[in-house]
Amino acid sequence: MKWFGLRTVSVTSVSRFQRGIVCAGVVIASLVFSPFVHAQGGAKGPLVIINAASFERLMSQAVTTFEAAGRPELAETLGGGLARVNDLKGLTRNQSVGVMIYLNGLSPSVVAYVPVKNIGDLLKTVELAPVTTKKISETQYEIMGQRQTIYVRLQGDYAFVSNESAALDGEIPDPVQVTRRLSAQYDLSAAINLKGLDPNTRSLFYNIFKAQAENGLQRRDNEPEAAYELRRAEGERTLATVEILLNQGDEILVGWTVSQAEKVAALEIVTTATPGSEYASYFNELKGARSRFSNLLNTQSPLSVSMSWKLDKPSRKSLRKMLAVAQKEMLGNLAKEDDTAADQDHPIRQLVQVLDATFVEGHADLIAQMVGTPPGPYSLVGGIKMNDSGTLTKALEDILGRLKGRPQFSDVRLNASTHKGINIHRLEPAQTGSGENRERMFGGKPAIYLAVDDQVLWFAVGADNAPVELKRAIDRAAEPAKDGTTIPFQMVMNFASWTDIFDPEQRTTGFAGLARKSFSKGGDSLRVEVLPVTDGARFRIQFDEAFLRLAGSAIARQMDGGSN
Repeated sequence: MKWFGLRTVSVTSVSRFQRGIVCAGVVIASLVFSPFVHAQGGAKGPLVIINAASFERLMSQAVTTFEAAGRPELAETLGGGLARVNDLKGLTRNQSVGVMIYLNGLSPSVVAYVPVKNIGDLLKTVELAPVTTKKISETQYEIMGQRQTIYVRLQGDYAFVSNESAALDGEIPDPVQVTRRLSAQYDLSAAINLKGLDPNTRSLFYNIFKAQAENGLQRRDNEPEAAYELRRAEGERTLATVEILLNQGDEILVGWTVSQAEKVAALEIVTTATPGSEYASYFNELKGARSRFSNLLNTQSPLSVSMSWKLDKPSRKSLRKMLAVAQKEMLGNLAKEDDTAADQDHPIRQLVQVLDATFVEGHADLIAQMVGTPPGPYSLVGGIKMNDSGTLTKALEDILGRLKGRPQFSDVRLNASTHKGINIHRLEPAQTGSGENRERMFGGKPAIYLAVDDQVLWFAVGADNAPVELKRAIDRAAEPAKDGTTIPFQMVMNFASWTDIFDPEQRTTGFAGLARKSFSKGGDSLRVEVLPVTDGARFRIQFDEAFLRLAGSAIARQMDGGSN
């Protein structure tokens, strides 16, 4: 027997793990055993849709994962295991399957949709569980279990399922039409229709969330004032963001897909706002936030993080409040040993003034990268675009001068070197502990290097190579931009480099050893991006082939009985 091109095999002994996978497939396919299915109750349309593009697409994910791990025979084993559940006869395997969640007041109600090829065969498959089935009419059936009765209604090519018969009254949306967009983009997805919430429900949700949030924002026993103010500022930002999302949000979409051709997996979260709203305008502004550091982007380094982000109003307000709290705390601590802490021109006040002006402008532009050639040494190099570099230069030099002789630093040198008129300062933290991994990473005891040019606060952490890499970054950033594109946020980690950074003699067994082996064969990048879309933004995490290789190897180990 063959199943979408795979030869099934006889399985005499199926592990609990394997049975779990097969049972999960059956549950997704039929969904008739779900205890969460409630009456639709006349709702106009679903608030949430949870959709699997098809059973075949899900099984293709398993095939791709096992092939990446070099264990394609395990996909055949899973195919053979389906014989234990009647090979899912009666189910149409190439159409979408899932649930539609409605909202009646504050009570969620769910209707499952299952593509049916032959209702008689599908009911026989269902009867493998401890249930009995009963035909009520040509389009209505009942599935009776020990504790409840499930109701089934046929409409078109689908069976709709609920644990209350009233849920299936009236016309139900055609799943093919409703989920066409979801299935075209993702293997698994969930879409939340925010625009479907009526104003009263939006207001009710917000008031409930606000009440819970404000209870959590009360000052805790023995909580320091600064910690409380920082926590409250972040909580207020979250509350303001939720209010904007509820009032101006259009949709939140979560999707997962595995590409068989490219051997990569991706998780996406797409948030869109109501066209023409203030929230939509904010999202659309992300496209125009040009970065000062576009020439420095290098996704081949062990770690690369860049941001060119327009801050929304809640974020700007929260950051400025946090900055005020930080200034108050730092000056309060200095007052015990520095009688100039109250001066209006104190360097900490000047530094905060520059940061505050940057936040007011509302553009966060920064980069940080590990640079070097495997297996090292590496240096951490980065920059933050700031306003008023003149004030920043003076404040930084004054602050560094006050750090001399403090026990936290074994050496502080102002103007340790210069590069094209830019002074580079060096701080060497007092070493604590052995720091073997740190010294292996940086090629020696790391120091901190700081510099300010006309727009940027530059920094580097590392040993002898760090100032060289810092100067190279300053030069490259000053060149005319080669690429006009700007990604609002991007992070790339190449995991093979990180396994080399740490002691290569360690972690050669168990899951860490499996990871080292998987990443050493290439395709080891984890990419996180935020990309603008029309009236919204897409948050995407991409896992390259090594992660599929690792997942397939870990599952294979379980199926083999956990052997090393």
